[in-house]
Amino acid sequence: MAKIRKKEWSFGDIFLVPLKNGKYGTGQVLDLQMPNIVRVALFDEVINSLEEFNIEQSCSIPNLISLVASSCEQLDYDVWKLMGNKCIEIPKKNFPNEEFRRKNWIGARHYDAALLEDFLNSFYALLPWDDWFNPNYLDEFLIDISKKPTNLIYNKPSSSS
Repeated sequence: MAKIRKKEWSFGDIFLVPLKNGKYGTGQVLDLQMPNIVRVALFDEVINSLEEFNIEQSCSIPNLISLVASSCEQLDYDVWKLMGNKCIEIPKKNFPNEEFRRKNWIGARHYDAALLEDFLNSFYALLPWDDWFNPNYLDEFLIDISKKPTNLIYNKPSSSS
């Protein structure tokens, strides 16, 4: 059996996250928080196909919706498609968990990459937003509650508030 090689990626790399409707969400690698934990930015930018992608129009700060730390496997194994590299415009002081750096990351939060995929699919109303023990769980992924879309899908009637 052939060994699968890890993909090389760098800080500033733009990646596309496959969505359940065949389109892609957009993200950018910020840096490596610690081994196997990458800090990323996610943007409200949907790409219809890999061929349509335009790096110049990607990762616009007004479209920033989430700053999170995640496991690296989706980048390592090319599930999140690397599309090029662009200067990071987000100040380092705003990177997720930056306040825990001087404590060797004690208290920092990170999430499995699959949760970020669920977040983006829910953000684009492809999965329910409230399909968690805490129905407002995905709100924690947003940089600000004002970024929460109004057209979300809910399983529980009281969750839409």
